[in-house]
Amino acid sequence: MFEHKELDGEKHRVLPASEPFILEEVLELRVPRNDKPVTTVGRHQHGVAGGVLVERYLPPETVGDSWQHDPGTPWWEVVGHPPHGGIVADFNRAKGGAYRRALVPDRNVVAYAAAGEEVLLQGAEYKVVRKTDGQELKEATLVKLRQVYYS
Repeated sequence: MFEHKELDGEKHRVLPASEPFILEEVLELRVPRNDKPVTTVGRHQHGVAGGVLVERYLPPETVGDSWQHDPGTPWWEVVGHPPHGGIVADFNRAKGGAYRRALVPDRNVVAYAAAGEEVLLQGAEYKVVRKTDGQELKEATLVKLRQVYYS
């Protein structure tokens, strides 16, 4: 289990990963603003998948794991430039995430979809093969791809 001096169980906490493609644990940061309780703020989560640091932003726990305008749980997006220091960098290092991501033009993974499918950037298009039906989906933006994925 990841341990760190900044983990307080409230603003900074470690949760078990709920997706099998995320390595073991998730680091969740909840930073209250304007004197709001920590339970009313969004949750910024970090995990390690495929040897790289990934992140997603979830609504407050009281709302659930999906935003009202979004048809599904936010995808995990690859962090292009992992931080050098701090709790997120320490988490990434402890979980085996790469500090520098090797760019592979033929297989440029930029995110992981709901069922762990790799989302690739190929040229000017984002592509994913949906596990539920094996359909290959392509769109010009990640937002559009998510809409098609959940339709």
